[in-house]
Formats: sequence, C-alpha cells, structure tokens
Amino acid sequence: MGPETGATAVDRNIVLDEPSEVSSWPFEAVHAAIDRGTLADWRRLAAEVRRSPWGHVARAVVTVTGWGEHPGIDQALAAAVERAREDVVTRGMRRWADHIRALREATGLSMRQFAALAGTSASRLSDYENARVAPTTDALARLEHAGEVGRR
Repeated sequence: MGPETGATAVDRNIVLDEPSEVSSWPFEAVHAAIDRGTLADWRRLAAEVRRSPWGHVARAVVTVTGWGEHPGIDQALAAAVERAREDVVTRGMRRWADHIRALREATGLSMRQFAALAGTSASRLSDYENARVAPTTDALARLEHAGEVGRR
C-alpha cells in the first residue's frame, strides 16, 4: 500500500490519509478504520457503502463487522450495508412497477384482462405494479409480451 491508495502500511498498522478516496482503500484500511477509526472515518465508510452497496468496501465492512469485535460500530455499519442494499432493490422494484403499469395502461386493458394475457392473476399483477413483489424474468417477458399483444 502506498500513496496511491491513501493508506500507508507499517507492519500491520494502517494510517488513513484524509484526502484518499474510501473506494480505493484495501481491506486492511477498512479493518483499521472500523477498529481504530473515528466517527468521521465511519461516516466515510457508510457513504462509500451507500454509493456502492456490493462493492469491495461494503464486502470488507460485512466481513469485519461479522467478526463481532466492535459491538456498537459493527451493528451500525452492518445496518448501513443492509439499508443501502435494500434501498437499491426497492428503487429497482419501483422502476419495474412503473414500467409494468405503463405497459398495462398503454393497452387500455383492465388489470384482469392484462393479467390474463400475461398468464398471471390480477392480484399478482397488482403486487407487481405496487412494488410489493419483484417479478421474475419469466414474468417480465410475459408482461412485455402482453403489452405488445394488447396494443395490436
């Protein structure tokens, strides 16, 4: 680890360099920040986790917090990872819900009629349109097809 990572290694001691991007921190720097960091370091980790919930920093946070060595910060950072991941999934489900509703509305069909064309039930279609359930790729293909057929 050298200046390009923003962290310097002296044996196994890591010194975090403020100007460095958290996204460039190696696993050891994430571990050091959780182990010996300040509130500012933990906030920087949380911000990077929100930016990239499945990135290498988030994975390192999950690993280190899973060891249970830092009860308060472990719980807070693990919750930050979980929330960030749930937010991405929720936004994705909302986009699909809006798309599915637009498909159905473009056909002018009722929910029951559109659902029948797609080979599903009106209640399941409602779940999709209200982002309560994520459709499978198979269901998405059938809904897209129903949108095409229904507009003819």
